[in-house]
Amino acid sequence: MNNKKITLGFVLAAVSTVLSVVCIFLYGSALMKDGMTNALLIAAAAAGVIALVLAFAVGKELPNICLIAHAVLIMAAIGISAAPMVNEFGLVFAGLNPQTNLSGYITFAVCACIAWVIAVVASFMGITKKEA
Repeated sequence: MNNKKITLGFVLAAVSTVLSVVCIFLYGSALMKDGMTNALLIAAAAAGVIALVLAFAVGKELPNICLIAHAVLIMAAIGISAAPMVNEFGLVFAGLNPQTNLSGYITFAVCACIAWVIAVVASFMGITKKEA
């Protein structure tokens, strides 16, 4: 029988997946948005859920590959989301717009970076461990 035990890597993967879902909603509060970012965040959340489901169905390799894809998609979303906000950052730093224009995006970016770091750590840890 293929009994598996939940490990710290699995818990970290679950936390990263939940944070990526939260990021989808946080990105809605950004002043300037890009449609591709939402698609990447949804794909990242889906990859995280797939990794968690596969952790119980198959061995260690496939869930870790899905977690790597999860981390890459989160980082791509962070990078692409920055482009529409560049002008707004300049206007705020020049004193032409209030700093509150950046607060929604900064909240999203911090949450997404935390999710990315956790996903990277989880992808190098064992998600499941076979019991003897």
